[in-house]
Formats: sequence, C-alpha cells, structure tokens
Amino acid sequence: MKKPTPLPRASHVNSGTSIPHEELPWPSRPGPVLRHHKIHLEHDARPDITSLGGLALPLALLRRLKAAQTLDANVDVFKRYLPYHESDHIICQALMLYAGGSCLEDMAMLQQDQALLKILGAERTPDPTTSGDFLRRFVPRGKLESLRAGIDEVQETMWKNPKRWSWSRKRKRKPLAVLHLDGHLEQTSSTREGADFNYKGKWSYSVLVASLADGECVGLRLRGGNVRSSDGAAELLDDVLPRLLKQFETVLVLADSDYDRADLRHACEGHGCYFAFVGRETPDRPAIAEQPRVWRSFQTRAKRAAAEREAKPSFKRRKKKRNRRKRRARQRGYKELKLARQAVAETEGPGGTRIIIRRQILDVSKGKSPQREMWKEVRYRYVVTNLPSSWSAEDVIDETYKRCDQENIMAGLHTGIAAWRMPVAQLRGNAAWLEIARLAWNLGKWTAQLALPKEVTRWEWKRFRRAFVDIPAQVIRTARQLRVRVLGTHRYINEFLSAHACLQV
Repeated sequence: MKKPTPLPRASHVNSGTSIPHEELPWPSRPGPVLRHHKIHLEHDARPDITSLGGLALPLALLRRLKAAQTLDANVDVFKRYLPYHESDHIICQALMLYAGGSCLEDMAMLQQDQALLKILGAERTPDPTTSGDFLRRFVPRGKLESLRAGIDEVQETMWKNPKRWSWSRKRKRKPLAVLHLDGHLEQTSSTREGADFNYKGKWSYSVLVASLADGECVGLRLRGGNVRSSDGAAELLDDVLPRLLKQFETVLVLADSDYDRADLRHACEGHGCYFAFVGRETPDRPAIAEQPRVWRSFQTRAKRAAAEREAKPSFKRRKKKRNRRKRRARQRGYKELKLARQAVAETEGPGGTRIIIRRQILDVSKGKSPQREMWKEVRYRYVVTNLPSSWSAEDVIDETYKRCDQENIMAGLHTGIAAWRMPVAQLRGNAAWLEIARLAWNLGKWTAQLALPKEVTRWEWKRFRRAFVDIPAQVIRTARQLRVRVLGTHRYINEFLSAHACLQV
C-alpha cells in the first residue's frame, strides 16, 4: 500500500506573505514615513460596489456542482415557499459564514449589500430571524438527516470529478484516504437544549469531528457535554467510510488514545479499512512492554530530517538563543526531564492487530544542581494498528502522530467559520448549523484544491479570506451579462482571475 504524501507547507517563504524587500519603493523625503495628511470624507451612494467580490469563486463552484438542485431534492422542510426554497437558506448561510459572519445577525451583511444581491441574482435574501426559524425546522426526526444527505451528495459530486468537467487541475483518484477523528467541547449557555456538564463541570456541547488529511471535513456530530470524545464514533465511521470507499481504494483512520476501543476497531475492519490509534495504557500493557524483546533505536521524522540537513557540507549551525524557560525552571527547583533516547519494538495484539511500543528514556535533574538521578525514568507509548507489515514500526508512529494537525482544523472551524456558535436553543437546530458550516468550510478547501496554488489549502481562514474573499468589486448589469469588475491593485488578483476562469462553466 502506497504511503500518503506529505502535506504542503504554508510557511511565509512558500506562499509569499510579504512583498520582496527590493520591490518596495524608498521614501523620497527624509523624516517619518507616515505623513498623517488631513483626510476629507465623502459619501458615494452608488449601489454597484461591494467589498465581497471574492464570493464569485464559491458561487461559480456551487453552480458547477449543481448544489442548489441537489439540496432542494434532498431537503424538504417547507410546505409553501414564501418566497425562499431550502437551498436559498442553506447557501445564504454558508456564504455568510464563508465571508466572515459569526452569528445569524450577520445575515444582514448579505441582505443590505445591493451589489452583492446582483451577484447572487436575487432581489432579497433571508433576514436573521427567518434564518433562525429555518434552523428550528430541523427539530423533527428525519429533517436533519435529509440535510446531511444533501450536503454529502454535494461532496460526493465534488469527489467524482467527471471527465466532462474542464478543471485545470483534475482531482485524481487516490489509493489512500487518511481520516482523522477527534472531539471538541464548546461551552454554551444554560438555555441550550441537549447540553450537559463536561468533565470540567462546564455546561457544554461536545462535537465529534471527522476530517481528511487535506483539511476537508466529512462529518460533524453534535452531542451533550457528558460523553466521551469517542462515543458515537463507530456510527459515524459506518456513515463516512462507505462514501469514502467509493472514491478511494482504502482508508486509514487515525485518532488519539480515547478511540482505542473494540467497537471502533471492528467498524474499521468491517469496512476493510486500516486504523492506527494511539494506545491507551491498560493495566496489562506495561507488563507486555517490559518483557524481553528486540529494541531498535528510533528518531522521529523531524529529527531524521534535521540530521540529514546537518550532514550536508553547506550546513551552518545557527547560534541558539538563551532558553529562558529552562533557566527559570532551574531557579525555582522544578524537576527537569530531558529525552535521552528512544527505542521502538513491536508485538502482536488481540485479533491479529499490531501493538507498536515506543520506549522513552528520560534524564531527570532538579534545580540548579547538575547532579542527575541514579535511575533514569522510562516511559512507554503505544500505537494499535492493523496496517500491513510493509509499514515499519517507525512509519506507523510517524503517520499516527500526524493526526495532531486536526487541532488546527478545529481551531479554524472556531475562528474562521464560527461553526461552534450554536445560534439557536434546539439541539438539532444547532446540528443543522454545523452541517451548513461544514459546507462553508469545504467550499474554501475545494476552491483551493481545484483552482488555487497548492499551499493555499494550508492557509488559515483569516488569511484566505483577506486574499480571496475581501476583494472590492464593481457590479455592472447589462442586458445579457453580469460583469464583476474587481480591484486591479489587489495582491492576488492574477490567482483570483485564473481560479474563476477554472471554476466557471
């Protein structure tokens, strides 16, 4: 089985955060660079200018995916259309979140922008109170499931990528999908239905998140706060894995130690998929780890890459800065642990699984004294997996701990898309909000994957929004065409125009 390719970097160097120094003009006069001129404000009431010209990209993608038709075919919560259809509400809320809105009151951002209404091709959009009423319509059984099925169908249409589509960068069928599972606790007010006390004693919701390694979100489940992070994960896998297996040859599921459960392992094996979970320290595992076995020296992938760089003749070691944290810890007499070396071994687990054991040997010191303790501290870490023997123990450990990147995805869902806002009092209404937020999140990821530079998939939402959403534009309506004239001095204007040409039908 082919191993997954490394994720693209989103560093400042690769993506060009700042303008090259040699291209910046030099001030023509001495003194402070900022002149602080007196400014005179004028009011221009032209209704054909908007600050959200970047919404042309997700609208082109939604049109290409036929998202409105798919959503209307699946979701049925209205008896009469006065005047909005289900797709109108879903797409408007998704675009509001995509553009930076953080609550239902921000629906007015779309409602009051006349130029944006021309881009949407609408005379009006739902107001905040109507949007809240729409979310509450998903309380009856079956309604939320229909919304989830509609958004899943849009996602599967994106994955299929038919040959008749003229994408400039076609999404090829991949042999392996890496699926990450994790949970998130969101504190909420006491009026929210279905919430409960979490392990910290806070009244909260718990969200189960399933996402792919490229950042695309494939499943969100809302629960009360008094559950384990892994509760309900087996049912989520039964829903997500069949959809993924239509587009990928196999799936590798990664998760932390709370997901080291028999029902999750059986769910993965039942669908013919692989798993690699950080193992919990059960009472019998320390005894297993201490049995005589062959240990191999181990270094993480980052350590190995650093050693390769240092071995090059052109490498120059930088002078390290003073470690103020270590100095302060020694002044206060704290115990200091230093990783001396690591080793790895493997044994057979129940049901034919593999248990990868990592032994960490720590040097212990305390306070200002350089004296070390006589006995070194030994710790064991475990990984439970059913990956084939072609994956070495070192490869399994490196791949398993890539799941830590999902913390960035959940932080983006919080600060970038406002998915954890929970705007209504009903549990299933807030679950519907999560599904719409998933659509908004994926619109950004799909746009980046298909039509933008590769490293954009790793950008934070704040940066992505400033580059490809907050674009001043003039909307010109002629007899037969709608033209959006964007600001020519925008930094990413070339990438924006080429992306729109790629997504346009």
